[in-house]
Amino acid sequence: MTEIISNLHLTGLSSTESAIDNPIGDNNPPLLTPNVDDFNDTPLTQHELQLSDFEVNWQDRFTDTQLDQLVNNGWVILDDVFDHKALLALQAESGFIDYREAQLTAGIRISNIRGDKIRWITKDFFAGFYYLQSINALAAVLNRSLFAGIRHSEAHYACYPVGFGYQWHSDNPAGRDERVISAVFYLNDKWTISDGGALEIIDNDGIYHHVMPAANRLIIFDSNLQHQVQIAHRQRYSIATWMRRDNLVPFIKDGI
Repeated sequence: MTEIISNLHLTGLSSTESAIDNPIGDNNPPLLTPNVDDFNDTPLTQHELQLSDFEVNWQDRFTDTQLDQLVNNGWVILDDVFDHKALLALQAESGFIDYREAQLTAGIRISNIRGDKIRWITKDFFAGFYYLQSINALAAVLNRSLFAGIRHSEAHYACYPVGFGYQWHSDNPAGRDERVISAVFYLNDKWTISDGGALEIIDNDGIYHHVMPAANRLIIFDSNLQHQVQIAHRQRYSIATWMRRDNLVPFIKDGI
């Protein structure tokens, strides 16, 4: 794959600032290894789940054309991302979570702005934690190809009940610029237009796009792009994901 120089000016950080001195890469992998001893009471299917089930050859999945689209338009879609076993594990895990009310940046719950319920992914979520490891492998590819300076990733499961969505916003609130690349992975099978819940996104040229939340689809986009989730007419499950270039912080507490 041809290495290209990115023009994704995603944050105000310069290459000389310490926050991006050590991006994820071959010589600086993220330290993410779940302790399987903590899962003695979990179902057999989780014991059988392996990190290898979530491995994706991101270098091959991202063609030069797709990288150019991410750089120039600010977004790209990848379909059929994971093997069926990994997808089933994520779907199952998302269905058994005790979700919490999502809040805005100031810690306020305003249901007419966002109506999703969430649960941050930590090492306690076996399939979700393997998903995060795969996302960090993707971050390493983006660092090599686009000099993105990503240092770590975070993600949460999201559930939109019927009748709720999320109004227009960017993933870097005013005065904040830690998030470089956003991604959303979709979990619902057989989603139709009548189910609503599409992601609307405005690209770098100001063009509107509608993205259906089809299972095993990953949309990857500049965290500064404006986007919204349309009202869902069927319960909608996904994983919201962010690749960040600030210092690694401890896992976020539930409910925040």
